[in-house]
Amino acid sequence: MLSILIPTYNYVCVKLVTDLQQQAERLECPYEILVADDASEDAFKRENRKINGIPNCKYIELQENVGRSRIRNILGRLARYDFFLFLDCDGGIVNADFLARYKALLDKADVICGSILHPSKQPSPDVSLRYTYEKHAEHKFTAQKRMQHPYAMFRSFNFLISRSAFQACPFDETIRNYGYEDVMMGLALGRANVSVLHIDNPLMNEDIEKNAVFLHKTEESLRTLYVHRQKLGYCTGVLRLYGILQRMHLIFSILLLYRLLRRVIRRNLLGKRPSLGLFAFYKIGYYCNLAKERK
Repeated sequence: MLSILIPTYNYVCVKLVTDLQQQAERLECPYEILVADDASEDAFKRENRKINGIPNCKYIELQENVGRSRIRNILGRLARYDFFLFLDCDGGIVNADFLARYKALLDKADVICGSILHPSKQPSPDVSLRYTYEKHAEHKFTAQKRMQHPYAMFRSFNFLISRSAFQACPFDETIRNYGYEDVMMGLALGRANVSVLHIDNPLMNEDIEKNAVFLHKTEESLRTLYVHRQKLGYCTGVLRLYGILQRMHLIFSILLLYRLLRRVIRRNLLGKRPSLGLFAFYKIGYYCNLAKERK
């Protein structure tokens, strides 16, 4: 009935798999847990091979890095059952009935999106940017608010999808680098009129990136956004804002400010008390600069 599918890269997810397997045993239905490794470093692979010793669990090692979209599609092709539960490897179980909540709703929609939690206290000053950003946005992502825009709010961290819906709307494999693969899939689900239900069934984000890593990933995601801007249209905040700035002839002004203040802003964002306002400006400035350089 249920295939639990977990892509991983340079992360040990043995505890997550163990916790899921214990819950799955209580469901009294057929299940499997497949973990696909996207060519991690050897130290991570050695630890994750322990997964093969857990009943109904399999650890699959890819020989080359294929990216966040393709690895999920590979898992979907390998899955045996009719419902796929995709989870990120750095999630942590919060509730003892996490899987049972999904099972109880299998007939309610083709896609059921769970939620994400972050620690109540900041784990370290080194992660202040990602932590502050996520905690500030948390109130916007209740199930009730996500249901107002079910396709735009789709995220791949924690969701269940029927086999038929996944075959109709797989992840877009043209996205090889970090960012926007879930936004692209949300658009595909909307175009196919696939039913989507958002619920408050959380996993804990247990790997909040350090500031430098998060800023680097943000820049990578903006490069991904630029490459796929035609497919994404104006469904993201950065592209909508960029369109407004173009119509108001303000791109040059933003570029000038960004280039003058880039180093000062980066120091703030990499520090202990990052400003979310500066972070928002940095993103649109980075995108404007990228668009200018690539024209």
